[in-house]
Amino acid sequence: MRLGARWALAALVVAELLAALYLWLPRQGAPRLERSLSPEVEERHLITLTVRDPEGRVVSKMYETRSVVNPEMLAARMFATWQVATAGGDRATYLYLSVPAQRLDARGYTIPYADVGHLYDTAIYYYPSLVFLGSGTGGGQTLGSPLGVSAAPSVSYVYNDVWFNLTVTATFSFQQSATVSEAMLATVDDVRGGYYAIVYDSFPAVSVPAGGSLTVQWTFAWKDNGAFTENWGKLWQYALTLNFGGAGQYVNFTDDAGATVSIPWPNMYSGATVALQLAWGTGTSPMSRASYRLQSETGSVQAGFSVAGTGFSVGAAVGGQASEVGLYWLALGFDGKAHRILLMRWVPASALPANTPVNIYVARGG
Repeated sequence: MRLGARWALAALVVAELLAALYLWLPRQGAPRLERSLSPEVEERHLITLTVRDPEGRVVSKMYETRSVVNPEMLAARMFATWQVATAGGDRATYLYLSVPAQRLDARGYTIPYADVGHLYDTAIYYYPSLVFLGSGTGGGQTLGSPLGVSAAPSVSYVYNDVWFNLTVTATFSFQQSATVSEAMLATVDDVRGGYYAIVYDSFPAVSVPAGGSLTVQWTFAWKDNGAFTENWGKLWQYALTLNFGGAGQYVNFTDDAGATVSIPWPNMYSGATVALQLAWGTGTSPMSRASYRLQSETGSVQAGFSVAGTGFSVGAAVGGQASEVGLYWLALGFDGKAHRILLMRWVPASALPANTPVNIYVARGG
């Protein structure tokens, strides 16, 4: 390995370790409630920008951000199920999206026309999400000044007993020098192939020399004290990196039987608008990343979805007294069978009475 490449790799590793250390340091916060109707989850967003020049020199900068999040697009990519046309040609109704008025082509430039508030469509399944770059500062629903470049992201995750950190990374090479001050993670929404923002951030401008590269890495971190399972990180990999029709377009999850199951993209599960269940039980064992089912489940119900500020919430009311609450994703495996994938197991400080509403908030952003 060349010396420059070694320095680049070392810098990226150090940047990720610093981000993890920064997020895992103890912080002063609001006092814990004796009982909450929601899992107490603190969410933080960071973005790391790593510039590598043609000689292999590397400079990294990390910023804590308040990302602009389009929660409906993220939820559609993660939780919506396959849309099937009826015999009469009508499309099944899934999520109703109030999409941004601006959509982008595959290079990040604005397409003049877009429907607002149309039904979610199947085209989202045929393309992976993409990361776009710009040199403006006025974006959010779209880039303020697109640079005409895009790259497919990779997704990874690390965790300890307190924090669950997820990273979304994309690398761009530049033949000419460029100034970059905004980045956007976006996905296809409609049959015309337009891209809409999932996450947008602007930041102090960085200069990339001709022949150099820029790596953009978002870190989304949840201080959940062990509630999210490893399947949570895998779901993000599934939702943001796969596309329909390609080889190897699946992710391995652990289902509620403890078996490893391969879930192909897209999720072909049918029978629910949003492929989520809220379950409850009487188990009291500590929360663990390795959990794949509730300790002692006594009931479950279809979970609802709603936009909550700059993020979204999923949840329902527990049907009986609950000392543990779980969030399951429902998915169809290569075996043609439906599987329940545990994303979160929450053990409240004291048991919740029957009919208590529980909501889980995700992707709060700025």
